[in-house]
Amino acid sequence: MNKNINTIVGWVLIVVLMIGFVFYQTKKYEEDQKKRKAEQALQQKADSLAHKNDVGVTNLNPQSKPGVANTNDTSATAVAAVNTDSLARVNQYGAFAGAATAEEKTFVIENEVQKITLTNKGGQIKSIELKNYKTWDKQPLILFTNQTNQLSFQIPVGDNRIINTDELYFEPVGETFNVKGTDKKTFALRLMAGEGKYFEQKYTLTGNSYLFNFDINMVGLGDIIPANNNVISGQWKNTLSALERTLELERRYSALYYRYNESDVAHLSEDNETDEITFDAPVEWISYKQQFFNTTIFSKGLFHKGRLQSNFGKKDTGYVKKYTSVFTLPYQGGNSVSYNFQLYIGPNHYNTLASLDKDLEDIVKLGPNPWFFRWIKYITRFIIWVFSWFQNMNLNYGIIILLMTLMLKIILHPLTSKSIESAAKMKILAPEIEALKEKYGDDQTKIGQEQMKLYQRAGVSPFGGCLPLLLQMPILMAMYYFFPASIELRQQSFLWAHDLSSYDDVIKFGTTILGQSHLSIFTVLMTITSILQAVMNNQMNSMANQQPGMKYLPYIMPVMLMFVFNNFPAALTYYYLLQNLLGVAHQFIIQRFFIDDAKLRAQIEENKKNPKQASGWQKKLEEMQREAANRQKPKK
Repeated sequence: MNKNINTIVGWVLIVVLMIGFVFYQTKKYEEDQKKRKAEQALQQKADSLAHKNDVGVTNLNPQSKPGVANTNDTSATAVAAVNTDSLARVNQYGAFAGAATAEEKTFVIENEVQKITLTNKGGQIKSIELKNYKTWDKQPLILFTNQTNQLSFQIPVGDNRIINTDELYFEPVGETFNVKGTDKKTFALRLMAGEGKYFEQKYTLTGNSYLFNFDINMVGLGDIIPANNNVISGQWKNTLSALERTLELERRYSALYYRYNESDVAHLSEDNETDEITFDAPVEWISYKQQFFNTTIFSKGLFHKGRLQSNFGKKDTGYVKKYTSVFTLPYQGGNSVSYNFQLYIGPNHYNTLASLDKDLEDIVKLGPNPWFFRWIKYITRFIIWVFSWFQNMNLNYGIIILLMTLMLKIILHPLTSKSIESAAKMKILAPEIEALKEKYGDDQTKIGQEQMKLYQRAGVSPFGGCLPLLLQMPILMAMYYFFPASIELRQQSFLWAHDLSSYDDVIKFGTTILGQSHLSIFTVLMTITSILQAVMNNQMNSMANQQPGMKYLPYIMPVMLMFVFNNFPAALTYYYLLQNLLGVAHQFIIQRFFIDDAKLRAQIEENKKNPKQASGWQKKLEEMQREAANRQKPKK
């Protein structure tokens, strides 16, 4: 009996073991099959991305990328390599592994002013052409390419892994460029992370504006991005390509600008080879500006913490400057997150930038940097308004500059006339001043005191000729900033100058002389007329005759400045030339037809008989002279 029971128990155990073994083998087989199918799905997805044809978009010059496996190779080595690559991509990119390899394709979206070429590599702008402009050597103006400009985002995917969108391939969304019933053109690229899960970059052009929308949509990524993550990082790099003939001038007027929310516009150094700032407050926009064009991203305050950097090498001639921006975007999780930006990629036309109502026009430099000179920009703005008014008449820009100079001369005529009259009176008093010098010898303090008394009795102000000069100086400074920043003058010709925004180089040297390889005719004429004006001023100015050492300075300075202005825009040196010519003519006419020495002499004599009471300024000056005399007495 016991023997039979033992036999039955034995057989039951054998059956249980066999069932368990079969169950174990079946389970292991199913797990192996699932793993194999997952690897095959990943590979098929990569292959489909690599060979997918795009519908309804323009495909320009697709370039094959290495790293796509050859699915026709059925050898064990090839299969093993594919499986190994797939697992490596999964380990590196997680849910985005299927977008790690593909063939680069480009797509065009354009209006009448821009031609934007997008690429599926990084889902970003590959290049942008400004249709209404050319480079200095008449080539199509490509403001940047993906070799010089990269805008990428860094997305955390768990296990301390962060993917860079610049490394992955996006899928074009199958929608038409034109949005029905509007003047909008839109195109989107998606970085897929599974069914219904993607990171999208969408571009929308409206009309023929240089300003267009750039939207980022993150859909279904809530279970991919770690729950404890609260930011998405971004990085924007740009190497400015040289677009103008004079690299030094273009570099001088290029800078990285930015604006904090509800704050003034600021910029990094234009002259330092390296400059950077860190920020931890919302930034409204960042602008990569060069002399006549800029690329600006408006974040609407979404850029929180980050860093801005500008650098260049003075000896590097292959580029203008290099800009880098690193920033963070707030991320609160969820399966649907959007960021709405705008991009302005176009000319630094002051009125166009001002029409955006975002203070972007402040990147056009209209005055010196120091705060005590910032009021100069308001004069420059007035000049821009006058310039635009003349521009609407469709006149040649050389004629417009002439008319503007004439207008300024007419406005300043009363002050200039008073200045010349004051100089004539000073000339009449010159013999009496010489007599004072002989009387008091080396006592300069006493001579100064007696001179002031003489001027007071004669009703002559020794500073009467300074006021017009002081009033003209801000205008000259405003013009100094206006002309190099005016894109309207770019590639506009006048007389022998082919481009008023650059120097005229009709006279070229075979070598470099004193750092110059050319001679600007406008600059030479400006120098000659400056010397002519100095001659006329010295003939009128008795004060200059009192100080023989100062007599030659007005002749030396124009020659020294000639080497500085030789590389400046022709429009600026042409304007200074006109200033000199009209100044000489104006002074000659006033002296010849409006100044009567006999009447001025009689007026001076009459003033001496009935001297006016000294003004507060004259009393202050006399007091300062007495104090100086008292300080010198003990020394004697």
